[in-house]
Order: sequence, then C-alpha cells, then structure tokens
Amino acid sequence: MKYLISILVIFAAAVALSTLLQNTAYVLLVYPPYRIEMSLKLFAVLFLLILVLGHWLMQLLSDTTRLPALVKKMRLERAQNNSRKLLDVTLRAFFEGRYQDAEKAAARAIKHGESSVIYPIIAARAAHELGASERRDSYMAKAGQRFQGDSTMRLLSDAKARFGQPPS
Repeated sequence: MKYLISILVIFAAAVALSTLLQNTAYVLLVYPPYRIEMSLKLFAVLFLLILVLGHWLMQLLSDTTRLPALVKKMRLERAQNNSRKLLDVTLRAFFEGRYQDAEKAAARAIKHGESSVIYPIIAARAAHELGASERRDSYMAKAGQRFQGDSTMRLLSDAKARFGQPPS
C-alpha cells in the first residue's frame, strides 16, 4: 500500500510539473489600487516558498515556546546527576574509612541544599568516627531540624553515636 501511494504521488507531481512547464497561463492578483500579474510558474514557486517559510517559522515559534520547559528539565537532570555523584563520593569515602573526606562531601551536599536525610547522618557518623563530638551533634541537630519525617534513621544513628562503642 505504501508503494502504491508513493507511485501515485510521483505521478501527480509529474503531471503538475508538466502542466506548469507547458502552460502559458498567468495569475492576476488585484487589491485596489494594486494589480499584480505574474506567470503561473512563478506563482507556484512563490507559493511553495511561502508555505515552506511559514512552516519553518511556526516550527521556530513552537520550539521557542518550549525552550523554558526544556531548560528547566535539563537543569533538574543536571542537579539530580550531581546529587547522585555526590552521594556516590560520600558513601564511597565513608565505607572506605576516609571519614574526613566523607564528612566534607556530606557537608558540601548539605550546603548545596540537598534534601536527603542521608547527608547529615553520614556527616555525623563520619565526625563520630573522627572523634569530633561537637560536629557530630551539630549534624544530628541539622538532621533533626530539617528532616522531621525521617526520624528512625536519625534516632538509630544518634543512639549508636551516643551509646555505642567509642571510636578507637
């Protein structure tokens, strides 16, 4: 079916082209007091050119109106990607025993406004492992102030830090 339609379109284009090339007709456009007379061939070319230009302008207008949403989506994706990378760095440093690096990465994430409760808890656990109880308590307070809904993880980490084994 697709081939049949393609063949019909090709034949229609051939008939239209042969008619335009052999026809000596002209087009008369009248808008008082103006009067424009041109050949049918020139009119057909100009008409196609206007259609293509109009389509291009409408596409440009459509793309322009979608641009703010596209930029917002790209910024959100970039922020999520950066957040994932920062979480990866933080967790990798913590589990490798590089507690100072883990605390710095978590503090950087908190400073950038990350909304996950994991960052202040990891920073508190890293500070605890480094023996910095003031910083640990500060991070736990931040976790308690900013993230009220995630209390289980915060309370377990706080209990382990306060009542667990002291860092060696």
